[in-house]
Amino acid sequence: MFGFGISEIFLIAIVAVIALGPEKLPDAMVKIAKMFSSVKKGLNDAKTTLDNELNIAELKEEANKFKAQIEDTKASLSIENKFDLGLDDILKDDLEPSKKDNEVEKIKEKFAKVNEEKEKKKDEKFSLKNSEDI
Repeated sequence: MFGFGISEIFLIAIVAVIALGPEKLPDAMVKIAKMFSSVKKGLNDAKTTLDNELNIAELKEEANKFKAQIEDTKASLSIENKFDLGLDDILKDDLEPSKKDNEVEKIKEKFAKVNEEKEKKKDEKFSLKNSEDI
């Protein structure tokens, strides 16, 4: 116990009996035991609190890593393919259905225009072939 041998503990007990007397010694031992118990409990509480705080810090660090990964993915995809995958909405955590519906309608209109242009080009090629055949 604390690096003491049996002879040191016996010497401390003799000094305690002489200094405190046999009447006060049991009360002093109980007080000392309570003090060690409260110190041990305080240290355990501090350790638990510190562990919880470190865990919260680790969770925040992981969340920041995921956010950075999403931003990197968004940047690489928008540069390479010019796609909007809605990653801004994930990062902001607010999805507005009316805004998203408007964007979908705009995309549909663009596709319709492109398809119309393709059809016009096909019709022009077909009419040129027919006029050459005649």
